[in-house]
Amino acid sequence: MRGLVVGKGGWTHAELPEPTPRAHDVVVQVHAAGLNRADLDELSGTYQGKRLDPSGPNVAGAELAGVVERVGAAVPGVSVGDRVMAMVNGAFAERVAVDHRLLLPVPAAVDLTDAAALPVVCMTAYDALATQGHLREGDVVLLLGVTSGVGLFTAALARYLGAGLVVGTSRSAEKLARVGVHGVGVGIDTTAQDVADIVLAHTSGRGADVTVDHVGGDLTDRGIAATRIGGRVVQVGRLAGDQAVLDLDRLAYRRVSLVGTTFRTRTPEEHAEVATRVRTHVLPGIASGDLRAPVDRAFPFDRADDARAYLSGDASLGKVVLAL
Repeated sequence: MRGLVVGKGGWTHAELPEPTPRAHDVVVQVHAAGLNRADLDELSGTYQGKRLDPSGPNVAGAELAGVVERVGAAVPGVSVGDRVMAMVNGAFAERVAVDHRLLLPVPAAVDLTDAAALPVVCMTAYDALATQGHLREGDVVLLLGVTSGVGLFTAALARYLGAGLVVGTSRSAEKLARVGVHGVGVGIDTTAQDVADIVLAHTSGRGADVTVDHVGGDLTDRGIAATRIGGRVVQVGRLAGDQAVLDLDRLAYRRVSLVGTTFRTRTPEEHAEVATRVRTHVLPGIASGDLRAPVDRAFPFDRADDARAYLSGDASLGKVVLAL
């Protein structure tokens, strides 16, 4: 079967062995797979995902959508032919074995290409907002880096979960002009505006209740400055760098809780717990159409390098998908 294997500086199209599922796995025939920044970072050597089989080739990809082809003996409630999606490493292949606990059913109204853009954003956004951020109805949410796929979905999910004002940042004024449809009420161009100044101006000096940081670098400290006394900053991504200088006096004065989060160090049980919460609290919104897959562009699987170049070039507004 076809797949993409991680090499030095690029992917290699390769023939891969068929997956060997365990009793609690299903085999998914992949129709589409989502491309993420972590996939680019893995090629550059700054990120390494968990390999499904460390003894085999390092197959790229972290999320997929497709149809169940085989069901393990210990798998309840899943049938051959079910349309599913999942956040799972090794997704860039024609067939993938997936722990059934990670499966998310694809709602009938969602096609599989769009569904491939959902697993990572659903898992990441819900975990950051609800589990780590303790989001409450009416909260002001600040999203540092709102124009990525996960940023756009986090904005929409925040509104769906009952947030009041959602504020988002970007380095592109052109992109910010297009994010209102995703639930962003105020956009901040960080090349020309200070995050804390704008957030405080829109909250009568109080600040955001929950800040989700997809950027890192110098912007993290400004995010803390924009967060209310007793608020929470959830550090998710580090597109601007993994080092930051923080004003610890401000952090202490505002009594802000700074929480780091990742899926890389979580156990399969912890992954499954997040998937369960997503099925309960997020999928109904997708099924109703209140939440949508933030797909910018889909590429054929044999044009994976073009998809990678497009995402690297910063032109995208939302997710990039590979269609098999």
